[in-house]
Amino acid sequence: MFGRGSLTPNEMTPTLTPARAAPLSGGQANASTPLLTDCLLVGHAKSAALVFAFEQWFALCLHMLQGNNFFLMPYRRNDGCVKYARSRPVSKRGPCVRKRIAWAWDTMCGCAKFAGSIGFYPTNENGQSRWAAFDVDAHDGDTERARRIAGKLFAITVEHPQLFVVLSTSGNGGWHLHLFTADFKARGEWSRLLRQIADMAGVEIKKGSVEIFPADTRGIGYAIRAPGTHNPKTDRCGEIAFESVSNAPFLCEAALLLGSSHKEITSLCTRLTTREENGGLPSSEVSPVFRGKNGQWRAQFAITAPQQRHEQLTRLVGTSFYQCRRAVAAENAKLQHCEANPTPVASLAGHLAEFNEAWNGMERQWLGTLTTRERIHFDELTDAQRAAFRVIRNWSRDPKNDSQDFGVSAASLARRLGLTTPGACKIRNRFCSLGVLRQTAPCVAGKKTARYAWLASEPAN
Repeated sequence: MFGRGSLTPNEMTPTLTPARAAPLSGGQANASTPLLTDCLLVGHAKSAALVFAFEQWFALCLHMLQGNNFFLMPYRRNDGCVKYARSRPVSKRGPCVRKRIAWAWDTMCGCAKFAGSIGFYPTNENGQSRWAAFDVDAHDGDTERARRIAGKLFAITVEHPQLFVVLSTSGNGGWHLHLFTADFKARGEWSRLLRQIADMAGVEIKKGSVEIFPADTRGIGYAIRAPGTHNPKTDRCGEIAFESVSNAPFLCEAALLLGSSHKEITSLCTRLTTREENGGLPSSEVSPVFRGKNGQWRAQFAITAPQQRHEQLTRLVGTSFYQCRRAVAAENAKLQHCEANPTPVASLAGHLAEFNEAWNGMERQWLGTLTTRERIHFDELTDAQRAAFRVIRNWSRDPKNDSQDFGVSAASLARRLGLTTPGACKIRNRFCSLGVLRQTAPCVAGKKTARYAWLASEPAN
């Protein structure tokens, strides 16, 4: 069953009345189809590659895989025929899901040589799922009808705090509405819930018009593409109109473990899906989350009094921004809320949303401090490299450092970025090849860390 206070068919109606109503994109609001004002402007939809960091999207795909050893492979053959093939199980040497996820991501980024996509099945071998979806089709060309229906369904689901939502275009005029939970629910509970939502919205579930995943069918049922992926029928990628899942604690935890770029992810997806209850990798393979030097952030930013949460969160963001990666800082914010005594009035979701807002504000201010050359370098980097750029630049400007160079410990950098030490070494070497850093002294094992000079702010030759 859905947990206490959650969206159940019997309890749903009184708790999910949308309070803020407005049309989807201009015009007069229809009293019979109330829609939220703060998210659904179709013109604001963006590529998933601009909405999510790769680690977030990768973690989202693993969440949708939910332990299955097969997935959906949508593609277009050389003769133009579109196929939706189910992959063979890994035990029978089927394709690797991590490579398919990376391929789908590269396609959304526009850097794949050939288009690739991926989809997932909303049921595992235990007849359970931790996500569900509506597929609102526009096969008849009536995109306005599809938009209205998607808006009605969205207006109901987005009001419920236990559902994390992604609303996206499907790449062919239709819409996909994905719903996520942290825990598994029975397939039957999901299908009843989706039908109840559709009934509240006055929407008919009908094949070719509005379909639900999972449906009331036996077996694993049909799959649906991941949000924002390539549609082989139209050769277009979907776009994200609204999402609340990036703030979900379960996604933040999983994304934290994924490392820097998708090219460095090896068998992590397998380890995550086989250790879901532990949140990912075993403790022997992942260092504890970085919480400041000697773990001092736990006490320094602890919430120990009423009405102290906002102030302590602001202080945490102001300090962690210069010292670690965003996902690492988000994990600190989560721990800050969970360890608070007394318990804050604000929910964890609200706490993390406030964290994101504060972090984004810090980032806008910080970008304005970069020199022209630093900004050119920064814009060409991956997400993990950008975090390393920010941390190492801060080290280079330490007022306690009287020399022209400074130490860059790969082990310390790795903990701050949530990477392995070899991964941090690769970033450090990459910066040297780009002219961001120059090594001035090698490391001496067990004695001295390698030292570097910051070159990125110097005028180009």
